[in-house]
Amino acid sequence: MEYADYVETYAAKTNDELLRLQLSSKDLTLHASAALTSELAKRGIGGSEQLDAFREREQERKEEQSKKTGNLFIASRLGIGRWHFGKAGRTFDSATNLERFSTTVFILVLWLPVIPTGSFLIEKRPGFFSKGITVLKQLPMDWKQVLRVWTVAILGLLALIMVLKHLQR
Repeated sequence: MEYADYVETYAAKTNDELLRLQLSSKDLTLHASAALTSELAKRGIGGSEQLDAFREREQERKEEQSKKTGNLFIASRLGIGRWHFGKAGRTFDSATNLERFSTTVFILVLWLPVIPTGSFLIEKRPGFFSKGITVLKQLPMDWKQVLRVWTVAILGLLALIMVLKHLQR
């Protein structure tokens, strides 16, 4: 992205979104960092006192969110627990290197998603085993996503059964 693209993107963001970007500014490109600094100056925000106060509010918000969601994404080696499946409405912010999408959490039995427990809007760094998942809010149950996940799980289980039967011959 060019500098002008970042200027336009940052002009549309809220003050909190800009301050959140400033907290992770070491990850920004040169153009993104310059555009962010310009937008913060234009709005008169981003001083060290404001940033410290925002950092404290963010930490409190994350702790509160963590209490609400608890161990939302925990699965044992035996495949029993809870995990999220699906990435509906995925967006990627190259400035922060974060992806945001809605996903559904299932209770797992032998790694199979059996019972949906809720749909959530989450934000995380890209990657299959990426840590640092942030739950932004709980959404109404996404039944289309639930059906897609169950369909893939059933098809995968059927394929596994067919392969095992073929190997027995």
